[in-house]
Amino acid sequence: MSNNNTDLQLKKVLKPIHLWAIAVGLVISGQFYGFSYGYAAGGPVSFLLSFIPVSIFYFSFIFCYTELATSIPHAGGPSAYTRRAMGPFWGFVTGFSMLLAFLMAPCAISLAVGAVINFLFPAIPAMTATMVFLIGFILIATLGVESSAKIELAVTVLSLLGLLLFYFLAAPHFEVENLITTPALTNGFWGICGAVTFAMWLYFAVEGAAMSAEEMKNPKKDIPKAYIGAMLTLGVTALITIVLAGGVGDYQAIASVDFPLTQALSNALGPDSVWVTIMALVGLVGLTASMIGCVLGYSRQCYAMARTGYLPEFLSKLNVKFKTPHYALIVPGVIAVAVALSGLTAVVITISVFSALFMYILATISVFILHKKEPNMERPYKVAYPIMPIISLVSVLFITFCVVAFNLAIVKWVLLVYAIAILYYFLLGRKRLRPYEEEFDLD
Repeated sequence: MSNNNTDLQLKKVLKPIHLWAIAVGLVISGQFYGFSYGYAAGGPVSFLLSFIPVSIFYFSFIFCYTELATSIPHAGGPSAYTRRAMGPFWGFVTGFSMLLAFLMAPCAISLAVGAVINFLFPAIPAMTATMVFLIGFILIATLGVESSAKIELAVTVLSLLGLLLFYFLAAPHFEVENLITTPALTNGFWGICGAVTFAMWLYFAVEGAAMSAEEMKNPKKDIPKAYIGAMLTLGVTALITIVLAGGVGDYQAIASVDFPLTQALSNALGPDSVWVTIMALVGLVGLTASMIGCVLGYSRQCYAMARTGYLPEFLSKLNVKFKTPHYALIVPGVIAVAVALSGLTAVVITISVFSALFMYILATISVFILHKKEPNMERPYKVAYPIMPIISLVSVLFITFCVVAFNLAIVKWVLLVYAIAILYYFLLGRKRLRPYEEEFDLD
C-alpha cells in the first residue's frame, strides 16, 4: 500500500454519548417504519413472542461484539475481527456482508422518506424527495464525523421524544383485548417464525456503531458504556412500542401499512387529528437518524476494506481538511442512488438481511476462535465466555432458519451475489492485502 500510516488515520473526536446516539440512531427508524408487518404474520402475541429470541440474540451478540470491538478497535469492525480469527478470505466475506447490509439500508430509508414527504406535501414527487434526501446526507457526511455525530445526537433525542409522545397519546386508548386476540396465535408456531424478520428491524444495524471505534477518544472504555446504554434504550422502547401499537384498535389496521404509529394514532384519535400529522413528521426524524448512521457505517466499512487492500486503494483516501473517507462515501453512495432508482430495493434489502445474519454468525464464531487462538489478547471488556457466545450462536441460527424458511425465493439471489463477491476476491481482492502485523498494529 502506498499510503503511510498517518495518511490513513481517522480523526479521534467521538465520546460515549456520540456512539450511543449512532447506535440508537441506526435502529430507531425501525420503531417508526416497517415493523408493523410483524403483526400480519400471526397477530400481536406471535409478534411479541418473536421479539424474545431476537432480543436474546442481539443482547448476547452485542456483549460478544463489544469484547471484539474493545480488543480490536478497528474501522473494519467484524471484517477485522474475522480476519484476525479466521484469515483474510473470511475477513473479506464478513466485510462484504457488512458493507452490503449497510449500503442497501439507505435506499429503503430514502424511499420511505420520499413517500412520507409526498404524502405530506403532494406537490413534491416522491422520487425527487428520495434523491434529495439520500444525496444530501451523503454530502453532509463528507464534512466530518463530528458534524454527523452532533446531528445524529440531536435527531436521535428528538426521535426518542417522539416515541414518548406516542406512548402518552396512545396509552389511554390501549385495550388488552386488542393485543391478546382469540386465538392468541393465529398461525401457530409458524406465525412466530414469520414475525422474526420484522422483529429484527427493532435492532437491525446496531452493530454498525463499532465501525466508528477508531474515531473515539477512548474506545476501550467508552464502547461498553455506549453499547450497553444503547441496547437498554432500544430494548425497552421497542417492547413498549410493540405493545401499545398492537393494542390501540384492531391490529389488522396497522398490519399492512409502512408507518404503524401514525396509523395507530389515526385509529385512536381519528385521521383528521393534528397529532397524526405530527407523528408522521416525527417519523421523518427517526428515518433521518437511521440514515446518518447507515451512511457513516457503509463509508467506514468501505474505507477499512480499501485500507486493508480488499477494495481499490483510492477508496481509503481521506479528505485533508475533514479527515473523512470522501471516496468511500461518494462511490458507494452512487450505487445506493442507482439501486433506489431501479425499483429493486425490496429484493436487495432482503439480501442485506441475509448478509447481516451471515456476518453475525461469522463474528460470533470469531469470539470462540480468538479465545482459543489468542487467550492472552488484551480484552478491556470480557464477555461471559463461553456462555454468552453459545447463546448468541444458537439464537442467530434459529433466526436464520426463520428468515430462510420465509424467503426461499430470494436464496438464489443471495447465492449469486456472494458468488460474484468471492470471484472478485480471488481475482483481485487478495492481491494487495495490507500486512497482518501492520493491520493490527502488532510488533
